Amino acid sequence: MLKKTLAILMLPMLFGIQSAMAGETLNTILGGGAGGAAGALIGKQMAGDTGALVGAALGGAAGGAATANRGNKNEAALGGAVGALGGAALGKNVGGDSGQLIGAGVGGAAGSALGARSGDGHREVHHHYHGKHRKHRHRHDWDDDDWDD
Repeated sequence: MLKKTLAILMLPMLFGIQSAMAGETLNTILGGGAGGAAGALIGKQMAGDTGALVGAALGGAAGGAATANRGNKNEAALGGAVGALGGAALGKNVGGDSGQLIGAGVGGAAGSALGARSGDGHREVHHHYHGKHRKHRHRHDWDDDDWDD
């Protein structure tokens, strides 16, 4: 019963993430998802459930950062790590070992995409003047001879 309730509660969040990811590049989504799932799988084999969580976080961060655009790497790494970690923990409770891998993949993909998207607002903005250019003004050189003493 608890698993079904959690799954039903997750649906609105997944639909919200899907709409937020619509404009993000596919590379960041794939990188964070593949990194989170691969990290969870390797961590699970090496150190059990705790290793799977750590591996998912590291894999999601590495995958998100490696595939994000240049100005968004830190945000994608942080988002991928948090998303993969949360997805792996929630997936383990809902669906066991397979759910843990799926959760790490989906969480890493969503987290890295949302992180990279939030980094778009921190780009450097250069303001250029595009108005009319004024013509060069000629200065008049007044000689001392022109003035009456």
